[in-house]
Amino acid sequence: SIFTELGVEVTMLDRAPRPLGFLDPELSERFVQSLENAGSRYLPNRRVASVAFDGVSEVLTELDDGEVVRSRKVLCALGRVANLEGLGIESVGLTTNARGHLEVDEHGRTACSHIYAVGDVVGFPALAATSMDQGRHAARHALGATPTAASARIPVGIFTIPELSAVGLTEDAARAERGDIIVGRARMSEVARGLISASEDGILKLVVDADSLALLGAHIAGDGATELVGIAQMAIAAGMSVHAFVENIFNFPTLAEAYRIAALDVLRQHEGRLRPAAE
Repeated sequence: SIFTELGVEVTMLDRAPRPLGFLDPELSERFVQSLENAGSRYLPNRRVASVAFDGVSEVLTELDDGEVVRSRKVLCALGRVANLEGLGIESVGLTTNARGHLEVDEHGRTACSHIYAVGDVVGFPALAATSMDQGRHAARHALGATPTAASARIPVGIFTIPELSAVGLTEDAARAERGDIIVGRARMSEVARGLISASEDGILKLVVDADSLALLGAHIAGDGATELVGIAQMAIAAGMSVHAFVENIFNFPTLAEAYRIAALDVLRQHEGRLRPAAE
């Protein structure tokens, strides 16, 4: 997405049906839409058959369906590999799993109880913030300090253009876990700051329990998404309902006002459900 913003026509090939499959599908769709609106292409469910330089100026990438993509440069992204080389883990009897990661317990201990592992070497989510917190918990346990519970709701931030961020349950996961839910949305075109900063394409999506109105998840696309998600993270941790976003005042003009708009959308739907029962 950065190359696209710099004016480069990008073709993104993906063997998956959508990018960033761990995110709510609505965020993935926003990313693809933004990429294509900028003149680039996203080709899902594709596999590369061969890649060859034509000897002059182009790289020819042949796909499994016979299509040939011509480009000046090719960037191949195959994910992260745990950096365990040279650590001598075999000498203490440690081995990696099928994905090349070390298995650890809830305290970060490996199969050798005096050896702890955190971060990329233990696999998903392999985020900087998560890794630092894993290290804090592991250090406390190793030093005999009172253990603290790790957060079950870890925010995810993807620094693409547009920014993507999420915390808590996706819409699909919430339906599977809770059954009846309500989804509220706010478009940044409805927020004064979104208009002022030309960030109208953004969206904030709240996933809420239909009975208690407790916030279960938040999913954001657009400028400042990775900053805004912290509000939802604290609300989920405190067990708040969306009423908190309506009854408390946000600075004006800020993108945070989108929480109130999305919460009002939830309450509108909730009241609509109650009205037929009352009648």
